[in-house]
Amino acid sequence: MTNDNSTPMKKANWRGFILQLFIITVLPLSALLLVVAFGSQSLHHEAMRSLVGDRDLRTVLAASSSLEKELSHLSSTIQILSRNLNERSDLNSLILNPEEISSIFDGGIALITSEGRLIQSTNSEVNWQTISVLTPDSFDALKLAESPPVFSPPIFSENGNHVFVVISTVTEQNNILVGAFSPERIIEHTIGNFVGSGELSILVISPANQNGEHNVLYRSGSYHSDQNDPSRPGIQEVLNGESGIDYFQSDEEENVVAFSPVFPTGWGLIIEEAWEDIASPYLISTQSAPLVLVPVFLLALIALWFGARRIVTPLQKLEKQAISLASGDYDAIHIPVGGIEEIRNLQSELIEMSEKVKAAQQNLKTYIGAITAGVENERRSIARELHDDTIQALIALNQKIQMIVMNTSETQQNAIKDLQTLVQQSITNLRRIIRGLRPIYLEDLGLVASLEMLVSEMEQTSNIKIIFNSKGNERRLDPQSEMSLYRISQEALNNVTQHANAEHAWVDLEFSDNHLFLQIRDDGCGFIVPDNSAEFPKRGHFGLLGLKERSDLIKADFRIKSSLGAGTTISIRL
Repeated sequence: MTNDNSTPMKKANWRGFILQLFIITVLPLSALLLVVAFGSQSLHHEAMRSLVGDRDLRTVLAASSSLEKELSHLSSTIQILSRNLNERSDLNSLILNPEEISSIFDGGIALITSEGRLIQSTNSEVNWQTISVLTPDSFDALKLAESPPVFSPPIFSENGNHVFVVISTVTEQNNILVGAFSPERIIEHTIGNFVGSGELSILVISPANQNGEHNVLYRSGSYHSDQNDPSRPGIQEVLNGESGIDYFQSDEEENVVAFSPVFPTGWGLIIEEAWEDIASPYLISTQSAPLVLVPVFLLALIALWFGARRIVTPLQKLEKQAISLASGDYDAIHIPVGGIEEIRNLQSELIEMSEKVKAAQQNLKTYIGAITAGVENERRSIARELHDDTIQALIALNQKIQMIVMNTSETQQNAIKDLQTLVQQSITNLRRIIRGLRPIYLEDLGLVASLEMLVSEMEQTSNIKIIFNSKGNERRLDPQSEMSLYRISQEALNNVTQHANAEHAWVDLEFSDNHLFLQIRDDGCGFIVPDNSAEFPKRGHFGLLGLKERSDLIKADFRIKSSLGAGTTISIRL
């Protein structure tokens, strides 16, 4: 027997140990590894973004610096040419020949008066007659004292096929020397080598007006026309003279955008690339390596779901059933909760225990009913003995005293009358005791009359105003039910007079077609009602326990409602 019992016990402990080991160790470690893996992947992702962003920012700063140097060279060249003009303002007197000038200013140069009238030009790529109208801001800026060369916004050639930017400076004869160059050629020559393999997109823009619009001077790489939206990252920032990096989520991938202004033209240089395209394939593979933990984590979740469904949930149901069992609901424990074998075995043990408790409680109720019936029979016997013997003897004694009073002198009658009064009081008290032991009104007149008499006597013997109300058509009940209801009212009123410190009490009795309702209430000090009637003895409420037991004997619904300072209400529904 010992070996047979020990094997299952070890098996159950082993199962419990494995389950605890999984929940406490395996599952947290799996979750921790998954968090570390994905956390490191996220950190790696952010580090790569920052790395590519910093590299592109250095690239765009270097490119804009190179472009500024080229523009500065153009500015220095136009100033040298302006100082080299002779007094006749003849372009042929310049130190550079036409081929050299054309290699620098591919749109040509021109000499214009301050009023905008053309004096002389080298070619006709640009409409020099209207240049002052096309670039009014440039001419206005040149009117300032010691103004440096001024770059104009982009203008189109006469045939409309090329875009030029005009650089202007004031000569010593107060004329204006103007040179036109192609910004695309300058940009391509300066930063074209940054295009590389084509993964890097380059965009050079210039402000078109004060409303935030812009012109595209140069575009290379994967830039498309729909990507020139002013709301695109970097556009407005670079037009405001800012430099920095930003990130843009396209339809397919995330791009890093680096931008920097180009001084003194007000241009903006923007480069963009998908940072993931330059990541090492091996680095991407190492990023995906932690994903092997996903199946492990999924298996852990499945195991946890199984444990919750087969262990935790059944135990929670069994806990609720055990609470209902403790409150006296013996049928709730019979509802299957499922789960693993150990839980089902536990429920079977609880069901067996509940049956034993139910049987013991039923036996106890039967025993209490027998005791109650025995007590009532004993009270009835005592009351009958007192009524048939003792009280009759006192009545006979009272009659004899009356006869003695008639045959004695007046002086002796006073003492004998005192004795007669004492005997009459004893008869009255004895009759009250007999009514308490055996309410004869209950047997002869019914529950309403007996409760009226009980209320009347209790009101006379106490300082509490007790009011009795009866509703409905009275009907007789079985003797046990009437006696139980009478005793419940008697005990409840005794509690009111002894413990409640009340000024008023009410006894309400209501008859209806299918039930009888009895309520005893007071306006006393009240008390805290225990949650379960089993706690009545622990709190010293033995009288309330007796009321509950009497209600259970006649299968009545017994309820107590009370709170400190708000009185107590006892309700019985039969």
